[in-house]
Amino acid sequence: MGLKSHRFFFFDQRRLFCNSSANCLFSHGMSPFDLLFKKKKKKKRHPILGRRQGEQGWMEDGAQLLKEVISSCDGRGCYPIRMFSAKEIEQAIEQPFHQEKWFYVNYEGTHEDRQIIIKVYRKRRELAFNEIATVTQIKHANVAKLLGCCFEMEQPILIYEKVPFMLSNRLHQANPSSSLISWEHRLRIAIEIAYAITYLHIGTSRPIVHRNIKCSNILLDEHNKPKLADFSLSITIPLGETHVKTLVAGTSGYIDPECFRTATVSEKSDVYSYGVVLLELLYGKKQRELHEGVLGVPSWDFDVAEIREKEKGLKLILGNGLSMNVRQVEQAMACMELAGRCITYNPDERPPMKDVTQQLLQIERAELSPQSSSSSLFQVQQLGQWRAE
Repeated sequence: MGLKSHRFFFFDQRRLFCNSSANCLFSHGMSPFDLLFKKKKKKKRHPILGRRQGEQGWMEDGAQLLKEVISSCDGRGCYPIRMFSAKEIEQAIEQPFHQEKWFYVNYEGTHEDRQIIIKVYRKRRELAFNEIATVTQIKHANVAKLLGCCFEMEQPILIYEKVPFMLSNRLHQANPSSSLISWEHRLRIAIEIAYAITYLHIGTSRPIVHRNIKCSNILLDEHNKPKLADFSLSITIPLGETHVKTLVAGTSGYIDPECFRTATVSEKSDVYSYGVVLLELLYGKKQRELHEGVLGVPSWDFDVAEIREKEKGLKLILGNGLSMNVRQVEQAMACMELAGRCITYNPDERPPMKDVTQQLLQIERAELSPQSSSSSLFQVQQLGQWRAE
């Protein structure tokens, strides 16, 4: 059967279809010469991407992806993605971007005058299909946009829009004064990421749990607009269920302790991880420093009582290197109390992300309760004393 070429395939609301046939997804970018002589040529090895795989491999990968999409989309539409050719990837790829992960590595690239990130999976290829099937359901301004993928190489390759900075790098640089994120931007980052997680939980046909929310998976553009990235570990909650049993996965320090205890994942698992990120934004410290250096507790179990101790929390906020006025310190104190509720050990006592987002918006508008405001103001008045010490 002849192979036809087409740049896009689309997911319809009721069915998945290609404009020609399933084969067209994997032949884009091949010249007539390639089609005529590909059996006689030896497989080309690329120093970064590895070797090409044959037509049978493309078809198996495509079938696996379609299976994942069908099971994930639940009859709803998914946005179209482009099928890139191996030649396009080889011409676009430039250099490693950020740090290497244990099962994939990101590279910078340029394609048609557009900056892109090329995500090359080196192992656990099933996670690549899971990521594609998940991200194509999500249309949100604070989620990194998947542009397409490539199955011509032995490793699955995903192509994303380039977002230049990682939140973790901006918060934890050796010389933070050179790129310190202001309090206004930190609060706005917290709000917009909360919006994105809320969308995952209630804005899709079935709740999506990210499972790996952390500062290194939050990207920032030149204006500090955040984008949530890396959906390789995400999982969908079946309709009518509140949780799923699965293997523990994620990053130590951000993983919900309930997952360790029961091997269950729910929307409240993301709430816990988000609470840790919120504390990092407040204090400007790495998660490990918060756990071990500041609180002196096991790496996956925060002592919420310590977090809620206002005097200690205020000292930590004042040590974040920011120049903050009284109103901003009050906002930070309110965020600290909210983070404490997010990381409560019992998932049932954590607020849903929708409520977290609403409370953050109230904090941004300085709509604090009288008790909270007066208590914070009393402590903020001690600012000079503590700084003098």
